[in-house]
This record gives sequence, C-alpha cells and structure tokens, in this order.
Amino acid sequence: AAQIEIIPCKICGDKSSGIHYGVITCEGCKGFFRRSQQSNATYSCPRQKNCLIDRTSRNRCQHCRLQKCLAVGMSRDAVKFGRMSKKQRDSLYAEVQKHRLQQQQRDHQQQPGEAEPLTPTYNITTNGLTELHDDLSNYIDGHTPEGSKADSAVSSFYLDIQPSPDQSGLDI
Repeated sequence: AAQIEIIPCKICGDKSSGIHYGVITCEGCKGFFRRSQQSNATYSCPRQKNCLIDRTSRNRCQHCRLQKCLAVGMSRDAVKFGRMSKKQRDSLYAEVQKHRLQQQQRDHQQQPGEAEPLTPTYNITTNGLTELHDDLSNYIDGHTPEGSKADSAVSSFYLDIQPSPDQSGLDI
C-alpha cells in the first residue's frame, strides 16, 4: 500500500490524510472545502486575490483558499468509485517515492554520519572569547557531495519547487 500521507496537502502543505474530493489534502482543507460546498458560500478577498495559502496562513483568506482548492482540482463530484486505474496508481506511487527521497535527503542533511561524528573543540582565548578550532577541514574535505548522485538529486529537488500558481484570474 502506498503511503499517501508522505505527500503534503496540495492546498496548504500541511500533513495530508488522504485523497479528499479528488485531491491529496489535510483534514483542515478537506473540512474547509466540504463546508464551502454545503453552504454554497461566496467569499471575497480583501486583498489582490492572490493570498499565500500555507499551513500557517490558510485561515486568513477563505476566498483564496477556496480558489486554490478549485485550481488544484477539488470537486464535490470527485468522490472515488471503485479502484484507481493502473495509470493513477503508478502516478501516485511515483509521487510517493519522490517525497520519500526528499524526506531521506532532508533527514540526511540534518544528521551527520554516525561513523564519523562531528565534535568541535573549543578553547578560551586570552580575551575571554571562545573560538572554534579549525579541525573541521578534515571532515569537510572528505564529505563534499560535488559531482555525486546526492548533489544532482538535491539540484533536481530545487528544480521541482514551484511557487503557487497565480490565482488572480480564478474568480467565481
């Protein structure tokens, strides 16, 4: 079974809980979209109709949040009937794998290798300030990823990052 939860919410980037109304979303965006459809709500944006919608700002502008829901494909008609097609499963599996790789890269960047722990040493100088010894050069020399597979994977990760689409033309 593919772990869809590893893919962040397509609306706000929070931790997703599954496919809701046809899109991978978190519980918050699922509930927001359901309520907007039940009440046939019409929201207005007090700004330029291009508000940032992320985990921390998603509740600030209902208009822009709903526009983003619709822009990424949420629909009250997109209730899942039966099984996903092979093409849909393959696409979902590929996206899960991509997010797993990105998570592993983030984890690896946060934790230096256990085989060679990085332990800086400190000395007190005559003026009372602490200075870091230049022992790191040995560690850094053997651990630069230039030209390695990790380097190209990280580069392609940054190429995959795209800003939210311009939502200014998405009025209802």
